[in-house]
Amino acid sequence: MSVDYAALADTIKIEDITSNDINQTILRRLKDNISIHYSDKLHLIKGDQDHNDYILDDGEDIGWLGYYIGQNTTLQSLNESFFKEISCNTSIRKVYFNIVDGKMLSMLGKFFQNNNSLIEIWIDDCVVLNTEGVQQLTLAIRNCNKSLKHVSLTDNEIGDGQLVNIITALSVHPQLSELRFECMNIGRNECTALSTLLRCTTTKLQHLDLVDNNMDDECIEILVHAFVNGNKLQLQELDLSCNRSITIIGWKRVATLLELSDTKLETLNIEHNNIENDGALIFANSLTSNSTLKILHLTLCNGSSRITSEGWAPFSNLLCDTSSVDNTYLSNHTLEIIGGIPTDSIVERDFLLMNSMVDKRRVAMIKILQVHSHFNIQPFFEWEFKVLPLMINWFTKAAACASVFIGNHPSLNSVRINKTKLSVVYDFIREFPMLYIEPVTRKAIAEYVAKEEELQKGNQMGVDQRERLEEIRRCKARAMRRLGMK
Repeated sequence: MSVDYAALADTIKIEDITSNDINQTILRRLKDNISIHYSDKLHLIKGDQDHNDYILDDGEDIGWLGYYIGQNTTLQSLNESFFKEISCNTSIRKVYFNIVDGKMLSMLGKFFQNNNSLIEIWIDDCVVLNTEGVQQLTLAIRNCNKSLKHVSLTDNEIGDGQLVNIITALSVHPQLSELRFECMNIGRNECTALSTLLRCTTTKLQHLDLVDNNMDDECIEILVHAFVNGNKLQLQELDLSCNRSITIIGWKRVATLLELSDTKLETLNIEHNNIENDGALIFANSLTSNSTLKILHLTLCNGSSRITSEGWAPFSNLLCDTSSVDNTYLSNHTLEIIGGIPTDSIVERDFLLMNSMVDKRRVAMIKILQVHSHFNIQPFFEWEFKVLPLMINWFTKAAACASVFIGNHPSLNSVRINKTKLSVVYDFIREFPMLYIEPVTRKAIAEYVAKEEELQKGNQMGVDQRERLEEIRRCKARAMRRLGMK
């Protein structure tokens, strides 16, 4: 995990960084921007230590050394042994640069090539990455051991067309799963290179970050075509925020990714773009049959203006279509977060909370119970007696699921659920009065006859037995009249 050295610099004590006296002296002088003498050269060593030799210690000392070197203006050079020793390292998993040039990358060539543990490369806000530096970075990426999984280039000054070579070099890495290009002025040429990378059979990219670039509708068309025809089965997270040149035409193409039957996209970030009510409707409609997307960020779209209530309304219907029990069951039960949704949209937030449950059948049950006080079971009447036990069993399971939400939803209390269940039973009996009543009544008559015969077996009956016999005969007679029997 990256350490924010700048945030800690004012409070950290040199003694807490390293226990080595000479290391402490070097760090203090670098921190205070004071010359370290000996022609202001710094050596990184592992053996015997001299005054300008920084010997590797345990803990986070190498990170702090790099930070103070970056802040110092008196240091003139780093001895080549500094890079030689790093190049021998085979345990470093992640490297972060914000100061790097061609010479430095060239000296680190063996490190990139031989380190089987290296999985992440981050180069952020590097203003000195000139043509030679880009060439050496491209070479380092191409020759890097095939363990590389994550590459991040953010806000770097790379000339037009040079990024294409870097993207092309990434295609040789079969384990590459996360790629971040933020503020890199990516245009159509770079998107074409990315398209080739996405269609590469050896690359299984899962996370793609293209924040704040120069992308337009044509760029989107190039990328979507690559997703559909290449890596669509792998991509889980896509970030296209702050690309304001994309119009409604481009967003329609992005939305088609959510309609793919085999999509695995779980997070889509399109905030800070020119998306208004029409765009919101497009994405709401694209999620109708989607069962993978969990997070959709639409925060602060179109600059300072927000999507209005008209634009958010389709998401409410998406999460819970109240037009019928069937449509509620078929609503979206996967989407958990909508970034940018107004704080007063209580209904939508409740449904999003329900969607966070793992068992989506339970989510459907809870929504049905919350928004439907009466069920129309007429479509199931063709099943006759089969439907009633099924419905009763469903209510029993649904009541257990809803108990989780009863505290916040009065509409889900047990009294309400029981009333709904009784209304279903009533509708069933009203539809099939004789189908239901006749078998129940015949069973009752048989029981009365059996009891009557049992009482008549005795030779003598007392007053209580005679009264009991008369009561049984009256009940039997009423039941027989109900069926038109004499």
